[in-house]
Amino acid sequence: MALISLCAAAHPAMAQQKDADQGDDGIAEIVVTGTYLKVKSQADIPDPTQTLDRDAISRSGVSNLSQLTNLTPANIGSMGGAQDLSKGGPENHGSRSANLRGLGPSSTLVLLNGHRTAATDTDSNLNPYVNLNTLVPLIEIQRVETVLDGASALYGSDAIAGVMNFITDDKFNGVAAGGQYTFIDGAPKYLAEGMFGGGGDRFHVVGSFSYEHQKNLQNSQRRVTNFYSPSGTSQPGNFILSSAPHTASGGDVVINNGVNGAIDYTQLYNNTVAARVAAGANPTAAATKNVQVADPSCDVPGTGGVFVGNSFPLGACQFSYQAMNPIQPAYKQVLSHVRGTYDLTDTQQIFFEGRYYFQDSDRYGVASTPITRGNIIVPANNPGNPFGVPVTFLGRVMGVNGPHDDDKTDLTGTHLVLGAKGKLWGDWEYSLDGVYSREQQVYDVKETDLVSLQYAVNGYGGAGCPVSFNGTASFVPGTNGCSYFSPFGKDQKVNSQAVIDQFFTYTTSRTVSEYMIAEGVVTGKLFDLPGGTSALAVGGQFRNEYRSILYDAFRTSGRTAYLPPGVSGSGTRQIGSGFAELGLPILKDLYVDGAIRYEDYGPFDSIDPKIGVNWHATPELTLRAAASTAFRAPALAQSVGSAATSGTSNLYDPLVAGDKGTFRNVNTVPNNKLQPETSTNYDLGITWNPIRHAEVSVDYWNYDFKKKIALQNAQAVINADPTGPAVIRDASGTLVGVNVGYFNAGAVTTDGIDVSAAYTWDLDDHELTLRSTLAYIHSYEIQNTPGGPIYEVVGHRNANSFAPVTPRWRDNTYLTWEHGPHTATLTMRYTSGVVDDYGVNLGAASSATVGSWVVWDAQYAFQATDAIRVSVGAVNLLDRDPPWAKFTGYLPSLEDALGRQVYIRLDTKF
Repeated sequence: MALISLCAAAHPAMAQQKDADQGDDGIAEIVVTGTYLKVKSQADIPDPTQTLDRDAISRSGVSNLSQLTNLTPANIGSMGGAQDLSKGGPENHGSRSANLRGLGPSSTLVLLNGHRTAATDTDSNLNPYVNLNTLVPLIEIQRVETVLDGASALYGSDAIAGVMNFITDDKFNGVAAGGQYTFIDGAPKYLAEGMFGGGGDRFHVVGSFSYEHQKNLQNSQRRVTNFYSPSGTSQPGNFILSSAPHTASGGDVVINNGVNGAIDYTQLYNNTVAARVAAGANPTAAATKNVQVADPSCDVPGTGGVFVGNSFPLGACQFSYQAMNPIQPAYKQVLSHVRGTYDLTDTQQIFFEGRYYFQDSDRYGVASTPITRGNIIVPANNPGNPFGVPVTFLGRVMGVNGPHDDDKTDLTGTHLVLGAKGKLWGDWEYSLDGVYSREQQVYDVKETDLVSLQYAVNGYGGAGCPVSFNGTASFVPGTNGCSYFSPFGKDQKVNSQAVIDQFFTYTTSRTVSEYMIAEGVVTGKLFDLPGGTSALAVGGQFRNEYRSILYDAFRTSGRTAYLPPGVSGSGTRQIGSGFAELGLPILKDLYVDGAIRYEDYGPFDSIDPKIGVNWHATPELTLRAAASTAFRAPALAQSVGSAATSGTSNLYDPLVAGDKGTFRNVNTVPNNKLQPETSTNYDLGITWNPIRHAEVSVDYWNYDFKKKIALQNAQAVINADPTGPAVIRDASGTLVGVNVGYFNAGAVTTDGIDVSAAYTWDLDDHELTLRSTLAYIHSYEIQNTPGGPIYEVVGHRNANSFAPVTPRWRDNTYLTWEHGPHTATLTMRYTSGVVDDYGVNLGAASSATVGSWVVWDAQYAFQATDAIRVSVGAVNLLDRDPPWAKFTGYLPSLEDALGRQVYIRLDTKF
């Protein structure tokens, strides 16, 4: 038995009910992903499709659907679930996207039993994607059918790169249960799941549930992520002196930190200002009188500070946040799913489907975020202030000596389907259904309240302090239940945590996404042709999409020190569509399939045709070809509604020599003038069975995009015009942030080849199968603006463009041995290296590279009885680290830093 069924021909379908009718030759006909028409097998469809069956899933060692993306080489650059400070999806909860051909997570349409589901997760460009981690329990999945070609002619928007359809087992009878323990050093994972199925003469129901618990893993726990990554907004931080320091008696301030010797800060300040005046500076200007010094304890062991500069303390104190940040979050999730049918008559049936899940996640990160949106003035009377004069604090309130910050995310989702299908007359059938799908994400992230922090620095800190709304009081600071907070490094371990908790607190946002869909299709036979009877499918769909985001008062107040103010809002739109598909068996071995779909979004519409040919030239040789147009509408968050998104990104100032970057504000607003992406796609393929038990399949694919939707790259905007109108600087000229927007880029053109090959040896009562699936990208050209230069980015990290990480080669090779109740599988996963262009302008040369990655997986399974199966195995058997990448340590969209993952699994079925 082959490890994985990767069929060479392809296919879509509306409901994926494996309803079978008898064809003209007595062979059962079925519906598969890639067509609304019934065919004899997937080999009769022109589109390239890969099918991952239940056996392949069992042998992979995965514990949820998100991990299946590793088994599809054509899936490149999945996002979410792992920290990626350069480019990626959400890292604060268990999440993972599909991303066929690396064309973006929103360009792959994800279906559950043929139906769309809502999504709240987005990539860094606010492109939404279905979170595979929370789709359905793994135990109920019967197969995953992936169409590796544009499918907008059948499915509409989002199917521009292809379709992944997750199909559950709707015929199961009995009870099944499974459990898996995965040992990951420092972050074990637990999975328990169950399934039931049964019914009577007229009804059948299959349901499932699962519970999964993943522990967090921090950067400090892995060699590849435990490196020095500095931030200039640190703790210990930096201070700006605006006047000469002095003691209470008027003398010089001399500080000896035990590392740098005795330093006279009064003399240092006076000499620095005098030198500036002597060089021609205005003696009364703030720029002349303001002198930045590193925290006096910056270099003291145990504080976490590292001084950068020619002569301490004239320079900057930095610290590394890297070790405290996560590789992956902790989460607990419960998934449930039920699917059933009821036969009203012998020819009429109603069907239903329900899904509910929740996930609670904790992201443990650096103790506090930097203060980038305001200045904190430390008064002279603050007990921690050694300078005797007011000073401005630059940094953050806690560093390596503080507790991990715990940001919390709660996800919930509901998906309901109710429909009917049956015979109309003769060979004509219908299917009607309604879908309601809702996803909600509540995100609680800790932030520094600038106002409350200033109160605490002034001596009016603590939840019980009776300070007035404007921070004044009629009593002495630090008394009457009030406390001081000191931002100086020497006081990190003596500051009251209760005081810190009063100004470092949670801000909450809630994102909701909803789909309401009504759809129907009618199929039937038309007229006879030499190869059989032609068939027609005609249908329509109405879809209402809604998205909202609500920020709490803290986030909208402007008092947050790190995150820019959020703007709450919502957006909605209605989409109407009609489609038709015609299947023509021209000859016994020649099948032609054509489809067309019209979709109306109001501000724009789209007509997308498709034509495909499948020719069984000989019993051993099949040729196929398909051509189509496709489109992807702008996401609601990109183009509709009033919500504005503000965040942060690691940005460096090209006007400051040696600036390695720090987190700065990035403000993004929707663009209601965005047009949909459009593409022209074609595919040429061949499947050859040269000898018994052998199969080779080769497909050439080509995508030509126009009007690619992209978000301006924040760093690229700064680099292009460092003092331009989009760049935000404060009065002193310091880089604060940048404004970016969405736009229709010029074009994207990409092409490549997919190859799969398999051979099975029958060795008496042993069976050995070797199978390999390879994805090769020949070219990936991008154009930022219409008429602008074209850049070839295949084999590049693409850190400073909208393109994803694009390795040229990906390959999975499997060797499976079967003997009676014994099964063993060895898997090799290969990803080629890329040019590391982080910090390099688009089109500029870079000598840095991210190396290739080869991972070996292994599994042994024993079928003890018909009801009991035991599996043991390891993912990344040789415990290989991912190759090094600048800034992030590795590339989370291609690899993982988990190391060896050893698992044991027990499956029972009754």
